[in-house]
Amino acid sequence: MRPTSFVVRALGRRVRVTLDASLLAEARRVWHLCLEDDADAPVDAEVLHDPPTPTTEGGPSERTTRVASLQELTQTITHAAIGAAAGELLMLHAGALCDPRTGATLMYAAPGGTGKTTVTSTFGPGRGYLTDETVGLTRDLTVLAYPKPLSVRRGDTAFLKHETAPGDLGLASPVVRPWLAGIVALRRDAAPGAPVEVEHVGLLEALVLLAPETSSLARLDEPLRRLADAVEAAGGLRVLHFADAPDLRPVVTEVLGRTR
Repeated sequence: MRPTSFVVRALGRRVRVTLDASLLAEARRVWHLCLEDDADAPVDAEVLHDPPTPTTEGGPSERTTRVASLQELTQTITHAAIGAAAGELLMLHAGALCDPRTGATLMYAAPGGTGKTTVTSTFGPGRGYLTDETVGLTRDLTVLAYPKPLSVRRGDTAFLKHETAPGDLGLASPVVRPWLAGIVALRRDAAPGAPVEVEHVGLLEALVLLAPETSSLARLDEPLRRLADAVEAAGGLRVLHFADAPDLRPVVTEVLGRTR
């Protein structure tokens, strides 16, 4: 193993990633929006990523092995950033985009595999890309970016997700300070062609729906109060029942068009 390293900023934390030199160029390319220039400054977490397993006869191809290794790297960096921010940030399993001029931010929470990345790639071009995985909120509800690679399924290795550079999908980091303008919960359970059903829920039900999508919630002081403050600041929670991501355009446009 010929290790080398780089530093990324994730959820406001600096994470040093040490990995095999054979993966360095591709890893840096797909993490381009998170790269930190000052690699010698103190970090909040360290990640040591093992090199890809050598290909053996009858085993996975070299390409499949690299895809799997980069997917594992993303998961490891995410876990490290969440661990470093635990007890300080309110963190939700959610995607987020913002208006490039005002910073108005829509956060869309959902379990894995239910549409966050598709919503992000559909509506992200031309807007500020914050994350497709984990949103971090400070006590004053500042939205911290985590513009990680997008994990996208492709037909050639459908059982794996390819780590895709945000720039390859036309996504860019925001140049304004994001602020929380709306929170929705995604439920991709509508019949094809059916209109989006928008379900408004009260605060108690919102806490019940969102709590399972948090990370390290119990380590916060007054965790439910922190979550309730976010919901109230965003004007409540709406549950969106939909079939296809483009159907959500009216809601996305409405929230990102809000002003303070």
